[in-house]
Amino acid sequence: MVTGGSGMVGSALKTLLPSATYLSSKDGDLTDLCQVRALFKKHQPKEVIHLAAKVGGVKTNAEKNADMLTINAQINTNVLSVARESGVQKLVAVSSNCVFDAHPPKPPVEADVFSGMPFHGHVGYGFAKRMLELQIRLLREQYDSKFTSVMPVTIIGPHDNWNFNESHVGGSLIHKCYLAKKNGTPMKVWGSGRAVRQFVYALDVARIILEVLKKYDDPETVIIAPDDGISIKTLAETIAKAMNFKGAIEFDTSQPEGESKRVLDGSKLRRLFPDFKFASLEESLKPTVEWFEKNYETIARKN
Repeated sequence: MVTGGSGMVGSALKTLLPSATYLSSKDGDLTDLCQVRALFKKHQPKEVIHLAAKVGGVKTNAEKNADMLTINAQINTNVLSVARESGVQKLVAVSSNCVFDAHPPKPPVEADVFSGMPFHGHVGYGFAKRMLELQIRLLREQYDSKFTSVMPVTIIGPHDNWNFNESHVGGSLIHKCYLAKKNGTPMKVWGSGRAVRQFVYALDVARIILEVLKKYDDPETVIIAPDDGISIKTLAETIAKAMNFKGAIEFDTSQPEGESKRVLDGSKLRRLFPDFKFASLEESLKPTVEWFEKNYETIARKN
């Protein structure tokens, strides 16, 4: 059973594991314990991939820190608790790089999950994900629950949230680039463009989740980070190239851009799965852009 099954990673998983049960918000409210219990009773899963979360970009996270903490803590507590009560044999949850210290002395590794204070602009979401990590470890300690998590860097792929105020930077820039090309206007990017982030293709995250589900049996998370990061300026330019946008790219320093650098150390994953090959940024963007352009009319009605 997959929670959050209609999002980026859930949609990618469907191409790899079509026989699973995929749940979306239409199937039930995961902040409601009674509804969560009803879902587990109905589907009786032996394995769970927990993707569901209330997510947002830098603007939404900063403006709604309290909501992001409360909603995500409720979702995670309900799903993990009921999974344990229901006898789920294996659970893999998706955590977030927002858990880490805002100013780490080096790229964080898995052991740094509870060190320092997350960036204030996403402290609510970050602490909700820290609580997820803690609950996984305590359930293992007290009940020997075979639960674990993975921690991807920023995900790019079809079925993203394309709303400017709620999306992550990849989805937002693809949408902005499309409109700039359509309207003959500059592509406007929040911030200076110097901030550095890491990006991973949704299908790669799905593939790793399945590997972890089958082969990894430890409560400590696994970071999914394919490289050392790129600047937002480079991301914007690569998106423009993928969309054949020839216009100007303008950076608006009056808008927030978050931490100046957020990169994680993905060496543990390379040790666990040395033969795994990540898609490049260009390879990730090509199907993402194609899907966006094909589905733009539906996307526009929603946003």
